[in-house]
Order: sequence, then structure tokens, then C-alpha cells
Amino acid sequence: MAHATEKRTQLRGLYVYQRLPMETACKKVGIPRSTANRWKQEAADKGDDWDSVRAAMALGDDNFASLSKKLLEDYLVQHQATMDLLREAKDMGPLQRAETLASMSDSFNKTMASFKRLSPELNKQAIQLDVLQRLVSFAQAKFPQHLTAMVELLEPFGEELAKVK
Repeated sequence: MAHATEKRTQLRGLYVYQRLPMETACKKVGIPRSTANRWKQEAADKGDDWDSVRAAMALGDDNFASLSKKLLEDYLVQHQATMDLLREAKDMGPLQRAETLASMSDSFNKTMASFKRLSPELNKQAIQLDVLQRLVSFAQAKFPQHLTAMVELLEPFGEELAKVK
């Protein structure tokens, strides 16, 4: 049975933009799942990958950004707590301590790489903070007489950076 272009567009919108499960979107539009799968494959063959667009929409969602920030914060808190425990552990030998540190380093690097891909905004903020910290360290070492003026300048500049999206 031939379906109108509007139904295909409606299905794509429900699946991609409203992020409904395909089965639910099919029921709303009134088409069989097999038809939806065919339409989705036909679109992909023409360069319109519904799943990629759907994922991109999820990444841009404010709820996703908030969740990403919360997950990163939780990870960093746990990482720091583990580092504190490692520092306090008296019964660990040097080899076990080194293995634990290597594992934690690997975990940290993988987690940060994932967040860089998932949330470019967080990555951008991390780079901004890193540059500011490097500037302050440079000024402390090379131009300590200007630190007071730098502090006066950096505080409002930091607020300005926070506004940039």
C-alpha cells in the first residue's frame, strides 16, 4: 500500500526529533514496522541516517547537557575519593599502588575523551580554564609585579567567558 510523503515525514519527525521508539512512532502514524524500517533504510541509502540525526539531537538537548555535566562531576568526585583512599592506604605495596594508578589514569583519560566527544561545550570550558591557569602561572613566574592587575582583570573576564556558548 502506498503511503503519502506526509506520513514518512511525520514518522521521521516522531522518531528523530521527538525521540519516540520506532514502534510507538509507527503506531502514531498508523503504519507497519516493516514499512518504517524500509523507509528508514531508503533514507539512509540516500545519506539521511535517521539514527545519526536522532543522536545529534539528543546531544544538543539541554537535559542531556545537564546529565553529562552531572555524570562528569560524579565521576570526578569518585576519582578524587579513590585518590584520597590510595594516598591513605598503608598496606599497599609499590607495585599494587602503581597498577592502581595506571588503571585510574586509563579510566580518567577514557572518560575525559568520551566527554570531549559528547559535550564539546564542556571541553571548550575546560580549555578556557586551562588557558587562564597557564596565564596566571606564567604571570606569577615572569611578571609578579602585575598579579594584582591580572586578578582585577581575570575575575570579570572569567564571567564574560562563562557567557560564551
